[in-house]
Amino acid sequence: LQAEGVPSVSYTGWQVPVATDSSYTKARIESIDDKRVRADLAAGKVVVIAGFQGVDAEHNITTLGRGGSDTSAVAIAAAMKADECLIYTDVDGVYTT
Repeated sequence: LQAEGVPSVSYTGWQVPVATDSSYTKARIESIDDKRVRADLAAGKVVVIAGFQGVDAEHNITTLGRGGSDTSAVAIAAAMKADECLIYTDVDGVYTT
């Protein structure tokens, strides 16, 4: 995006931060601090956030497990009080564990 002249910033889950519990490979989102993202959006930047990951209370990077990227998108949209959350995927159908 930046190479195309679009002001943008990218974050991993711990940088947002997306706070999770400590469950290995199946962490649950506990909270999302939207201040940093809102500040970037207010500054006119496109914000890209890596899904599927967060950070626990001990600052360990955690992963959310199957469907974690979609879960991250929906949770971040909810934290931001977005009007909608669009998810584009190359996966056929819905899978469960």
